[in-house]
Amino acid sequence: MAKIGMYVSHICDIGGEQRVSALLANELVKKHEVVIFTQDTKEQQRENPFHLSKDIMIHEIIQPQFPFLNRTLRRLVRQLNEDTGLLYKNKLFFPLLEYAYFQKRWQDMLVETLNKEHFDVLLAVSGGNTIQIGLIAHRLNCKTIGWEHNTYQAYFETKGKYFYHQQQLFLKSLKQLDECVVLNNRIKEDYREAFEKECRVIYNPRSFVSKEKSPLTEKMFVTLGRITKQKGYDLLIDSFAEFAKENDDWKLTIVGDGEDRGLIEEKIKCRQLEKRICITGYQSNVRDYLLQASCYLMPSRWEGFPMVLTEAFEMGLPAIAYDIIAVEPLIEDKKQGLLAKAFDTKDYASKMLEMANMPEEKRRQMAQNAIEKANELSIDKIVEQWEQILL
Repeated sequence: MAKIGMYVSHICDIGGEQRVSALLANELVKKHEVVIFTQDTKEQQRENPFHLSKDIMIHEIIQPQFPFLNRTLRRLVRQLNEDTGLLYKNKLFFPLLEYAYFQKRWQDMLVETLNKEHFDVLLAVSGGNTIQIGLIAHRLNCKTIGWEHNTYQAYFETKGKYFYHQQQLFLKSLKQLDECVVLNNRIKEDYREAFEKECRVIYNPRSFVSKEKSPLTEKMFVTLGRITKQKGYDLLIDSFAEFAKENDDWKLTIVGDGEDRGLIEEKIKCRQLEKRICITGYQSNVRDYLLQASCYLMPSRWEGFPMVLTEAFEMGLPAIAYDIIAVEPLIEDKKQGLLAKAFDTKDYASKMLEMANMPEEKRRQMAQNAIEKANELSIDKIVEQWEQILL
């Protein structure tokens, strides 16, 4: 039995990263002691949607309060770095970057807090936490592992998002960690090239098991997720409008909510598609929507390891997605679904038409292939791989 720490930003919020972290923690605690450090407040912890085991200890971790001048200066340095990229490219400025993103006083407090737990292993969940734990790894009395939930391109090349222009911080952190886990072989290759770091690949597990599968009888597409630019719903509406020129019976249900919902609703209205596209808002139970559909649509611009695809596969749905790095382990074109050229809305529409006009037998074979892919991602199989590096 090992004592395992998980250092996460949030685990009581809605999202794939939170869902899979909770899933892994719930499985690990069956054999080990698990302690989670999170920024979630006690109130947020009580409302946790992922039903963390009562055997898991959760600690709220509170960053120190810095004086106004300190906060202002650090914010200005971060803004300068993100706007110009001048700082992260020059090693002379590295101490200034570390000051701006992870100040020494905060490092000292975190080292003291974590070392009191006497962990055997500490798992940092996703980029920013990997940076923090990596920078102090040499001062921690346990094995340290980073667990990355997105691609190199999403993390470091998406302006205004994630860890834009923080490659130097990430590089130093990776060198000090014992292990780094990524989600597929393409990400592993990118990390090797950018950081000269050999990472391990462990896929995310499916989040549930269902005996009931979609009957594939309804002329319905479905998609799940936050309505944000990342998820590509603006692209999807363009594709559906193109699709609707050739098809007048299939409909689309968008299950989710988000800051861009108003923009997407306006786009649906402008395209006069209100009778064929429905946005449900956030739903805690998505299985019924998956059961009522015959194909899953994923128009995302980027993902890490899309849990929604594994959920759709588990419910027996073939899928259509853009050919992006994240779907490589999940969809082989014309096997578990169809792949469209990245962000080509007309090509995506053509794949929707292909799926809608496909003989029932062929669509059912795709669905069976999708179910078999979901079976490869059982929690038991994934945890076996984790235990090889955790212990």
